Amino acid sequence: MNPLVQRLENMLEAGSDNLLLRFGLGKAYAEAQQYDQAIAHLEQAVVFDPMHSSSWFWLGRAQYEHGRFDDAKRNLGKAVQVASERKDSQTVKMAEVFLRRIEKLDLPGQVRRS
Repeated sequence: MNPLVQRLENMLEAGSDNLLLRFGLGKAYAEAQQYDQAIAHLEQAVVFDPMHSSSWFWLGRAQYEHGRFDDAKRNLGKAVQVASERKDSQTVKMAEVFLRRIEKLDLPGQVRRS
């Protein structure tokens, strides 16, 4: 296990639980391609602070990478909304990249826009 992840997991087990801990764990697990763990922690991060645009972005990105495209589209959209309200243009740009990737997928039942 990644030393950072181990340290953060130890903090969580010891009773610490907050936005930055959950965000750090979620992002670290996503980067390690452990999407189930990433999603679980990032879902908690957005509960701690629904206005934390980076948590919404990483939640959507982890769901995208895990093939959960409907969830990813919804949460990346939320990332754009929150980031726009907070004037966080970098997060808006990153989320829009993944939203465009989802739009390009040929998913069953998806209505294509012309």
